[in-house]
Parts: sequence; structure tokens; C-alpha cells
Amino acid sequence: MKKFIGISLGIVLVCLAVLGKANAQKVEISPVDFNSSTDDFGSAMSQNGRLMYITSARNDEKQKIYVVERSSSGWKTPEELKGDVNDAKQSGAVTLTPDGQFMIFSAYKQSVDGLGRTDLYSARKVDGKWAEVQNLGLLNSTDFDAQPTLSSDGQMLCFVSDRPGGKGGTDIYFSKKSMSGWSKPENAVQLNSEQDEMSPVFTADNKTITFASNRSGGEGGFDLYIANRNGDSFSQIMNMRAPINTSADEYFYNSLVNSTTAFFSRANSNGDLDIMMAVPNPFPSEPVLLVQGVVSDGEKKAPIGSTITITDLKTGKKVADLRSDDVTGEYFATLTAGRIYSLTASKPGYVFYSERFEVPPSYQGNTIAKDISLLPFSKGSTRLLVFFDYDKSDLQDESVPELERVLEFMKDNPNIKVSFEGHTDDVGSDDYNDKLSERRAASVKQYLTQAGIDAARVKTKGFGKRKPLLKATTDEARAQNRRVEMKIES
Repeated sequence: MKKFIGISLGIVLVCLAVLGKANAQKVEISPVDFNSSTDDFGSAMSQNGRLMYITSARNDEKQKIYVVERSSSGWKTPEELKGDVNDAKQSGAVTLTPDGQFMIFSAYKQSVDGLGRTDLYSARKVDGKWAEVQNLGLLNSTDFDAQPTLSSDGQMLCFVSDRPGGKGGTDIYFSKKSMSGWSKPENAVQLNSEQDEMSPVFTADNKTITFASNRSGGEGGFDLYIANRNGDSFSQIMNMRAPINTSADEYFYNSLVNSTTAFFSRANSNGDLDIMMAVPNPFPSEPVLLVQGVVSDGEKKAPIGSTITITDLKTGKKVADLRSDDVTGEYFATLTAGRIYSLTASKPGYVFYSERFEVPPSYQGNTIAKDISLLPFSKGSTRLLVFFDYDKSDLQDESVPELERVLEFMKDNPNIKVSFEGHTDDVGSDDYNDKLSERRAASVKQYLTQAGIDAARVKTKGFGKRKPLLKATTDEARAQNRRVEMKIES
């Protein structure tokens, strides 16, 4: 069975699309200007849509993975990825974490031994090149396993396989990430039919998934569909209809986050795939908060690679593990609506840094720039994300993820001693605030000592309102000034 066959119009299509909404939308569809005379498909996005990863055989008969950068004047020329990911006889579709630092891709006859005809592999970006290629082992079968897609939090992977036991042809399977690795793949039965399902793609809000199918009732050949997602359950499957679907084959529908643009692949009259752009996107994901910045050495002022951990402060659960780029220090994170998060940058030899982000349920989408400086142990200090009720020294539940991070830091660095310094806002007398700030610092120490940290390694000090971060009387300034800082003792 051919995986990709079809037709491309090569011109701009302007159509009225009645897409199950109250009003029809005028959707303009056009090919991107970097399509080649061979297959171009995939269009996975990373770094807040600045980079597009495609699969193409443009330079020879061998399919390889390319990256295309978007600039103010449009898309640049696709560049073949550096590193080991293109060592296979054929490298296929790719998916990435939002930071663009971790990849899962499919390949046929990769230099790393595979289990079947086409297998799933992972790779990491190290010093600007894609390396550490690993076969994903038990996720693969002895059959066709390809076209992966990661949820934006990196916690679920969907892919396509024609392994035995499916509903028919190629089916979509899913696996969930845990501390021990990826779970055994399960058939996404609600998405699959007796025909072929292909090219699943998660939207940035993690609430919907798009895919292609040649099931009956479509416009012809492979059509694109969209379905709601709730955990590992899928429902309300809908054909996208015209103008997205035509009598040609369509695959890989990617919604650009917080944007009116979508990209998908459509086959042309030569039987090759082209990447198409749809504006406005008739099936956008819900808005999300995009956080981006540069992590640097706070002493040398040079960019550094670091781990970026996203945690849900209400549940205490880790949401995502990301990285800043080893060369540029850039990081990118996608935060979905309706949660309160901490974003923590950490690196061995440095004191970690955390920032809090609240994304309300009715959030309308935005991008926040937040550069982070990490200080080496010799000059290390950081403001802790610990929270107290007004005029209280009892730690709120939202403090637990940060306290556990401090605990892990102390265990990983057993020779380090720390000092916790409490601070208040400007409301109240000096004497009262001095005592309150000391009690708050002591609460952090108590949490650690009860968890087994030697009390001799921990000092506390209350500064009251004498060392404000912001010399202002606004609610925001006072909230910033109410804090506990951790300093490394020399």
C-alpha cells in the first residue's frame, strides 16, 4: 500500500467553507513557496511556529528531514538537518517538543538497528546537531510504525501502525509517558475505521487531534478529520470538508499556535505531496500562553543549555520536561489555559530558578518573554516559589513542588549549606514584620529537616520589610516583596 498518493492544484483556491459553524468562512488555500518537485510533507512546528520541520526527497531519491525558518520576509530555503537523524535509507515524518530540543521520527533502515519495516526513533539536539538517536524499542513492532505526534506537554505520543490486531489497514495507536518510559501502545479505537488512518497531529491546546482517513463518506481519497480529546479518549470526529478536503489526498494538518494560519499536505497531479497554507484556519486550537526566553550564566552572561521543568502547582505534578538550547540558550514552553504553573530552569553546578505563571480558563493567548540567569554555586541565590496566607507563616499547598525541588537540590549536593531569608511587604511595623519573615523562613527549614536534611546545613534569617525587591506600594510590588530567598553559604 502506498502511504502518500494524490494531486496538487498549484494555484490559490478561495472557497466558502461551511464548517459546522453559524457563519460560513472564506478560507484561502495556497501552496508554500518552498515546495519541491518531489514529496514535501509533515510540517511539524516548533519554537512558537518559527521553525517548520518537513520531510522531502528534494535533493535525491532519499527522503530526509529538513528545517525551514520563518523570517519577516517569509520562509527561508529548507536546510537538511545536521546530525544522525538522516542516516536512514528513508527518514519520515517527525514530531518535536515545543522547545525544538527533542524529536521523535520514523525511519526505514536507520543506522541504529530497527525492529520492523519502519520504526520510531528519538533524538536530542546537542550542540546544534541532532544526536543520541535511539530506537523506541517496545513501541515498535515488526510491521510499519511511523508518523508520530507528541502532545505539547510531551506526555502522550500517537503514531500509525499496520501491526496485527488493528481495526483495518493502518490504525492510530497511543502511548503515555511515565517515570519508567513509554507505556505499551494501545489502539485509539474511537479514531480508527476498517480503512486506513494516517498522519495524526495534536493541536497545541492538547484538546483536539487531526488525522487523515480514506474511510467512506469523504470528499475522495484521504480526507482530513478532527476529533476532541479528553485524556486517552477521543470523540466527536468530524470531516473537515471543502475547501480543506478535495478529491485529492490530504494529510498532516498543523494549526499554528495563537494564529489564524494552518498548514497541511495535499497530493498533486504528479502523485507528490505539497505543503499548503490555509488562512484563516477553520479549525484553530484554543489560545495558549507561550513563554520564551534565554537561559544564561548569571556571572559570565553567556547562554547555557539547561533543563526546563513545567509543573502544575495545584496538583504538584510535572507537566513537561524541556530544555534550553545548548548553543543559543533559547527555550520555549506552551502553557494551556486553566492552570497555574511553575517554570524552573536548572543545571548541575548552578542554583535553580523558578517563575510562576497563572493561565486563566478564559485566556485569549499571548507570548511572554522571560530571560533567566542561573548563578553558579559560588555566588548562588534564588527566590523560592513558596506561598503563605496573609499574615501567616503556614506554607500553602502550592509551595510543595518548589519545596520538593529544594529537597532534591540538597540531596544532590550534600556538601552545600544554605540560608533561607524571609521578607515581607511594607504593611505593618518593623518588629512585627521581622518576626513574621523569620517564621516564614523557619517554615521552609522545618519542611526540609522533617524530610531528613541535617538542620546544621540550614540557617534562617528574617529581614522584614528592609530589603524590598520593588520600592512601590502597589499590590503587585507588595506580592513580589513577600518572599523567601535561598542563598548558598560559603
